[in-house]
Amino acid sequence: MREADRRKQLAKRMKYAVCIGAGIVIGIIAGICIGIDYNKTTRSTPALYTEMEHGLELTPGELANLIYDNYWNYIKKSYIIVGDDKETAQLYKISSKVARHNYDLERFQLDDNGYMSYSDDKIKHAKLGIDVSSHQGSIDWETVKEAGIKFAMIRLGYRGYTQGGLALDDSYVTNIETALEAEMPVGVYFYTQAVSYDEGVEEAQYVLQNIADYKISYPVVIDTEKMEAEGARANDISNEERTDAIVGFCETIKDAGYTPMIYANRNWYAQNLDMDRLGDYQLWLAQYSNVPDFPYLFTGWQYTSEGSVPGISGSVDIDVWMK
Repeated sequence: MREADRRKQLAKRMKYAVCIGAGIVIGIIAGICIGIDYNKTTRSTPALYTEMEHGLELTPGELANLIYDNYWNYIKKSYIIVGDDKETAQLYKISSKVARHNYDLERFQLDDNGYMSYSDDKIKHAKLGIDVSSHQGSIDWETVKEAGIKFAMIRLGYRGYTQGGLALDDSYVTNIETALEAEMPVGVYFYTQAVSYDEGVEEAQYVLQNIADYKISYPVVIDTEKMEAEGARANDISNEERTDAIVGFCETIKDAGYTPMIYANRNWYAQNLDMDRLGDYQLWLAQYSNVPDFPYLFTGWQYTSEGSVPGISGSVDIDVWMK
């Protein structure tokens, strides 16, 4: 081949390489510049090109798909995606004010009993626990311990979803006293329907009154989630009001010398809370899967609601704790 021809061929190859690099950069810039409203906005995905020019040796659409994949890889690092269909998915900006986890997701492993484990250089053995309420009935805590359960989160009570009264879980006293008798470490959680900062404080004070006589070695948790009942008082409040209530609860618990924590599912954290205001508190994630898909640092992960543990009749929530 003549030298002139070689130079032309080399120039053509370099041009194609630059096109590919530029396409990838464009994909990144497109993700950065989309300016998504993290509260409500739904965005459609970019259109794909299906034809290539200049004789580049790629199948039709290959370069465009590379750009497209790069775009969504960026999106996953910067936004929580709600919805399985990319055409209609809602994107919520990940707060820069909340620490991100650095767990190695491949190290989450289920054994034959359905028990989750995790370990890495910093966490030698994550602890396995359960969370229980009156729904579990009578619990044989000695048998639960023998099964390898290291702690229990016990529902203390709840606020009514219509009139807003505060009440203890029917099995709270029995559960916490029998668990402690069996030397099972415990924490407690309270199901909130608070609609203001003051009601969050009120719930925390109620919790503090009812844990005063017990050894609480795990966090004191506010459980925030949707009540599946028409007209529930906290379902339609604003994110600001809901976050006010959670801050009121957590500040009061912290001031009393306990460790506050927030429990919610993945989408609820993204859609219904102002995470910018909650970076000082530990998170307990509810997501029923073999691998968590959640950017923020979480202390606890409730990975199933259908667990089976000796000593408990029927199903039970099982958690893995990273501290």
